[in-house]
Amino acid sequence: MKDSCDHYLRLIEEIKNHDKLYFAECKPIISDYQYDQLVKELEAIEKRHPEWRVAHSPTQRVGEVLAKGFKQVEHSVPMLSLANTYSMEELQDFIKRVHKLLPRREITYSAELKMDGTAVSVRYEKGILVRALTRGDGRRGDDITANMRTIRSVPLELTGTHPPDVLEVRGEVFMLHKVFQTLNEELETEGEAPFANPRNAAAGSLKLLDPRLVSKRHLSALFYGIAEDASNSIEKQHLCHKFLEKLGLPVFTEAQRAHCKNMEEIGRFADKIEAARSKLPFDIDGIVIKVDEMRYYEELGFTGKSPRFAVAYKFAPERVTTKILDITVQVGRTGVLTPVAELEPVVLSGSTIARATLHNREEVERKDIRIGDFVVIEKGGDVIPKVVEVVLKKRSHDTVAWKMPRKCPSCHTPVVHTEGEVAVRCPNFDCMEQRIRRVAFFAGKDAMDIEHLGDKVVEQLVRKGFVSTISDIYSLSEKELSQLEGFREKSIHNLLTSISKSKHVSLDRLILALGIKYVGEGTAELLANQVGDIDELAKMDVDELKSLEGIGEKTADAIVEYFANPFHLREVHALFKKGVTPKAIKRKVIKNHLFSGKTFVLTGSLENFSRDEASELIKERGGKVTGSVSKNTDYVLVGEDPGSKLDKAEALKIPILSEEQFRKLLNM
Repeated sequence: MKDSCDHYLRLIEEIKNHDKLYFAECKPIISDYQYDQLVKELEAIEKRHPEWRVAHSPTQRVGEVLAKGFKQVEHSVPMLSLANTYSMEELQDFIKRVHKLLPRREITYSAELKMDGTAVSVRYEKGILVRALTRGDGRRGDDITANMRTIRSVPLELTGTHPPDVLEVRGEVFMLHKVFQTLNEELETEGEAPFANPRNAAAGSLKLLDPRLVSKRHLSALFYGIAEDASNSIEKQHLCHKFLEKLGLPVFTEAQRAHCKNMEEIGRFADKIEAARSKLPFDIDGIVIKVDEMRYYEELGFTGKSPRFAVAYKFAPERVTTKILDITVQVGRTGVLTPVAELEPVVLSGSTIARATLHNREEVERKDIRIGDFVVIEKGGDVIPKVVEVVLKKRSHDTVAWKMPRKCPSCHTPVVHTEGEVAVRCPNFDCMEQRIRRVAFFAGKDAMDIEHLGDKVVEQLVRKGFVSTISDIYSLSEKELSQLEGFREKSIHNLLTSISKSKHVSLDRLILALGIKYVGEGTAELLANQVGDIDELAKMDVDELKSLEGIGEKTADAIVEYFANPFHLREVHALFKKGVTPKAIKRKVIKNHLFSGKTFVLTGSLENFSRDEASELIKERGGKVTGSVSKNTDYVLVGEDPGSKLDKAEALKIPILSEEQFRKLLNM
């Protein structure tokens, strides 16, 4: 397929969305392998068309969205991510590159497990734990010191007679399989949604704002690298583990690491670990190979986002074979029907799998998946399990091709299929299953964030007739909740408190919670910032909406269609009558500033500001930030490694601001 700039920009947005799902929300929807393939495609396009490359491309940075509620702190040494390889040939290419960069040197390698958890950096001064950070964006991370101190395997004080004055170590926080299983059982008992896998559970736990809750998650940690060592006593990576172990830090066992002289020894270690992978008490997804001689690290340097002295070799996603006992159909909040494989339970990547999504009718037909088939399932990157293929040689002669039901399995309304769409839908807005899903979405963590109102609790409330619409949530009483299975005085109090608390969420969360088609988290925030009031939003026509920054025609049509429905308007006003008072996003505005009414475009990496921080400072002074350069642009703020926006700005003779000039103008 011929390259196009539009495809390139869409690919960037797709990858950024996956970054957000993975890092900020801990809810990835694709495997690590699929993600890496998207990045590789992006890198290939940029290689063919360097003139298209933009500064915000995922290839130009290390990605993790910083969590709200934590202080962000600069890393003393940048915390970069490793490049990935998926075959011995790619690994051999890494070895060749190292030898090319270090000709006529004797080079050995240190190999160890690649943990599948959350990367952290922990700093000790005078032997005392003083700070712990997440990876963040590679330059700055979330300060999780209080949460890190709750992990029992992490010493608050180093052992040994003479610990270094300063020691900053890199490692991984993770959750053991047995702890993960217990946690999910507890969540399901409380009516909360279980975590998809141990990695998500560990990441989500580390980002809890209350350390007391973190301590109950029983997290573990292992350390494998030194970012800063005042004693400078370690010269080789394979000696690092023993050094850290003597100081009381948890490290890999001797069987989980190796000192390798060549590619052959690395390959043997990889095979040994992959064979033992399923027996480990925690998740890994490969091994890490590092040049052992640390004195070469500075000479080898970095690619911009990854070190040249280390690489990750990732194992193929784990697969197992099991039997499809049935194919059921789920009805989503918008009426879309999704087939689901009910499986003979099987253990995969540390968790028991009994269900796997089949996505849609076309997917089932394409793979010819039938009830009674033996199938291969995979959890690449430990996300939602999927059916990879049917084992045809095990197929029974009496199986029949599966067909999507002609009627909704919930309300028995005839389903509809719009030409040009893959989805099959139930058109009945009052369908029981759709109501359950709408209420669950409204109460969800990303929307109104009503704690203790998980999917199972919502289902009970809707089926018992206590809740029919989203506004009914705010009329629930102790009498009704006492009739729910497992609800006693404490759980009733907790839920009612959470419901009351949710009345004061931010406006963008409420807009998202309404479930308007095409309005995701980012669009909801744009609307909250630019409109500032739901009643105003409801009155806007398509042209007015399209005039807003970041709102396209499809989204504008969907918003107008939503508020044209009298039911939706009644629900919004019912929420207000029951005390839901969303907080507008308040921005401090500096009047009569030079930036007032001016349009900015940002390109390149800024040294002292993140992109969001610089944009916020401009908006506080009455300016506007857009994504592309045009004749209407007033200033282009340029950092390091600017993209094609700078060339376009120069061609249009638009004023260019350096970071230093920008800093001076901020106070004018």
